[in-house]
Amino acid sequence: MIFEASRPGRQSAAEALDQLARRYWSAVYAYLRSSGRDVDEAADLTQGFVCDVMLGRRLFAGADPKRGRFRSLLLRALKTYIKERHRARMRKRLSHQGLPLRLDPAQLEQAEADPGRTPEAAFYARWSATLVRHVLDEVRSACLEDGLEAHWTVFEARVARPLLCGERPQPYAALVRDLDLSDAAQASNMMITVKRRFARALYAEVGRTVTDPADVEEELGELLRDLERPS
Repeated sequence: MIFEASRPGRQSAAEALDQLARRYWSAVYAYLRSSGRDVDEAADLTQGFVCDVMLGRRLFAGADPKRGRFRSLLLRALKTYIKERHRARMRKRLSHQGLPLRLDPAQLEQAEADPGRTPEAAFYARWSATLVRHVLDEVRSACLEDGLEAHWTVFEARVARPLLCGERPQPYAALVRDLDLSDAAQASNMMITVKRRFARALYAEVGRTVTDPADVEEELGELLRDLERPS
């Protein structure tokens, strides 16, 4: 999607850019809130950055693949935008065709960063969580389409929720009982089936955010570290 968004002058590029903006605004908001801004100011700056820079200036259209990863490009652009707003707070927003980004209180609350993170760490943590949630949604939909609802339930209880929510993995014994499975070995095999799907989908998604395929493994490692909560 990011590569599609970097191709100017095409309808598909505009649609891809709009999807990127709606997917990753929460990383921008997390950075701003962790910088000490209140909810209203952070929400206003987030909406301004999305409308003015990501959509209005077509942030990714002029991206140079040799200059690094797209999440780093996004963060650099955000820091520049904050400086611009500080120098000219009344700058008129660029217009954008299509629906503007609207952020309701529930969305803003969900995007709050964990206490103790630096603004940069909050940004990367939210970026990573958003990317992983997107992949999990895709894997879940595929599992349900393939009749693997119980498989997904086991994976969610043992892997997905512990990864994103910090919960303890649900014991196999409870899953065997609740899903009427034969034993823990069956539950484990079901979890492994979905885990492999998730790994492939995550690898592919991360591959879309880097320009050099050799960077995928390193980016994956950083992504998982970004999700770790501060002690």
